Amino acid sequence: MHEMYFSIKWIHIVGACIGFGSNVTHLFWLMAANGDSENRANILRLVKKIDDYMAVPAWAIAVMAGMTMWLWKWPTNTSWIIMSLILTTILTVMGIAFGPLMKRWIRMAKEDPDGAAMSSWNRRLTIWWALISLSALIVLYMMVRKPMLW
Repeated sequence: MHEMYFSIKWIHIVGACIGFGSNVTHLFWLMAANGDSENRANILRLVKKIDDYMAVPAWAIAVMAGMTMWLWKWPTNTSWIIMSLILTTILTVMGIAFGPLMKRWIRMAKEDPDGAAMSSWNRRLTIWWALISLSALIVLYMMVRKPMLW
């Protein structure tokens, strides 16, 4: 039974590492796209693929494994887990909202790569993605440090 818990914990950690690593690299790709109007649409399509095929599945696996461990071992009123779940819910909503925005961004990059609207979208969505990455970092901090918040 002990071995099963640590196997689930390992899956949780690997999922979080892949998800966070993908999210952090997105930020660098997005900053590169902001400076390269000629290749912007291709870079943004790559970011979307990384998100769809790596980050989202990895985070889903991390959340499922984390919920399994929580229900298995931890009291249901543990503050750091509750805060992690709240942040994860916020991150999920932000991620779901980001998908359609990303598709629009790719379309805009193809149609008018140097337009004024494009510049505004570049800045806004790069900041949005930085906030997603920062929130994920906070969840990882709580996962590792397990601070008692109340």
